[in-house]
Parts: sequence; structure tokens; C-alpha cells
Amino acid sequence: MRKIFLFILSLSVFILSGCEEIMDLQFEGSGLKTLVVEGKITTDTTAHQVMLSWTGDFFNKPPQDMVTGAILTLSDGEKTFNLSETQPGIYSTDPDVYGEPGKTYTLNIRLSDGREFTGSEELQACAEIDSIAQTDNYNHGYFGYEYYGYDLLLYAMEPEPAGDNYMYFLYLNDSLCTDSLSEVLFASDEFVNGNYINGLPTSFIAEDQFLGDSMKVTLEMQSITTGYNEFLTGMLLEIWRGTPWDGPPANVPGNMNNGARGYFRASDVKRSTRMFYATPRRE
Repeated sequence: MRKIFLFILSLSVFILSGCEEIMDLQFEGSGLKTLVVEGKITTDTTAHQVMLSWTGDFFNKPPQDMVTGAILTLSDGEKTFNLSETQPGIYSTDPDVYGEPGKTYTLNIRLSDGREFTGSEELQACAEIDSIAQTDNYNHGYFGYEYYGYDLLLYAMEPEPAGDNYMYFLYLNDSLCTDSLSEVLFASDEFVNGNYINGLPTSFIAEDQFLGDSMKVTLEMQSITTGYNEFLTGMLLEIWRGTPWDGPPANVPGNMNNGARGYFRASDVKRSTRMFYATPRRE
């Protein structure tokens, strides 16, 4: 009986392996365009930017189509700031504008065809940074793979109440290194609320990123809302795909109304800088 079963199984595999049909499917986009908003205001005194673009065809990605000729204003309920188009699709405030913790900022957009969109975000205060430090130069690889470098450690008091969220950016010699979403650490205070953060690894500095014996390292910590944390998480879930357990692709909900995509956020910014030094590998 077992031999018969194995024979039938082998025959089935042979028959099925010979059944191959090439399907050449052609998909066409709908041609509908949706507004995409990327912008922020922080407590830095600078020209804050908002980028407007259109969505494109998923199956035939065109160059980014920028939205020009729009009218943008930013209001905190007391003052209103006008944004001017400094590049196609890039709108900027005056350079003396800064955000204030505790205020809610509303971005208003009026397109050249008359359609209007708004998005609001509270600028929440960020925890203060006590200090930063580096670890030894140790192997971050696994299963025999070598990847030597340093962790950047954060020391800070995480204040009450619960519900704070943070993003962390790394600068080496004043150049931003964490310039993509997959490289940026963001987290809530769910497990550290009201406690002292005693050496949280926020960034990795590879051994070959040292151009000499020392370099200037800056950790930038920004407050973000729970809504923006969830937006970033949704973005990563759409980017990291390729397993049988992935759900169907979906648009990530933002905080803009009238069907626009993207997010307008407000952040308090704290920074800490110190010199890091190259050290021998820790075996």
C-alpha cells in the first residue's frame, strides 16, 4: 500500500510539473490623482516646508508629479503664517517662524482648482536629554557575520503622563545619516513612562563611518503624536512586504481631510552633541 501511495504521489508531481501556462496580464491605472502632503513645523526657528505632490500609477511609476500654484497657510489659532512656493511643489514659511509646545497647528491648502484641504496636529513637549554616550566597538552581526560598530546611547528622564512618542535622528559631523524611514527609530513611552532612560540604543554607527580617530556626533530627539507614530508604523508595514502572511496593500491613513494622503506633523526638538572616538574591536 505504501509503494502504491508513493507511486501515485510521484506521478501527480510529474503531471503537475508539466502544466505551465504563462499569463501576460496588463494592468492599467485609473488615471485618478490624489493629493499627497508631507510637511511639519518644529520648535526650530527656520523656514518650515510642506511638499505637495500627486499620486501616480502603481503599475507604471512616473516621476513625482508636484502640485504647483497652491495657496497654503499655517495657523496656531492666534497667528497665521503664509507659505510661498520656493520650488515646484515645495512651500515654505518665512525663516523666523517657530512652533510652540502646547499649541495646535492647522495647515490649510487651497489648490488652483479651488479644492481645499486641512490637517491639524498638537505640538507636544519633548523630554530633555541628559547626555549621550557610545558603547565599545563590538560585533553587531550574527551567525558568523561580522558587522562591527557602536551604539549611540540616550540618557534622559521620561516624564509623566503616559502617551508621549519620540523619533530619533543621527548626525555625524553635522550630516544627517538617518535619512530614510527604515533607519529612524521611533517609539512610544509605553514601557518607560515616568522612568529614567538609562542608556537606550537609538542609532548604530558602523566602524567604517569613522573618517578619523574622532568625530562629532549629534542625537536629535523629536516629539511626535500617537497619530504620527501609527502613520509611520503603517508606512513600514506597507514597505516591508514579501511574506505569505502579508495582508492586501492599503493606503496609510493620515491626518489630512477630503481624501488627501500623507501627514502634517508638529514636533518639539531636543539635541545633544559630543565627540565620539574610534576604539579597538571588543572581541
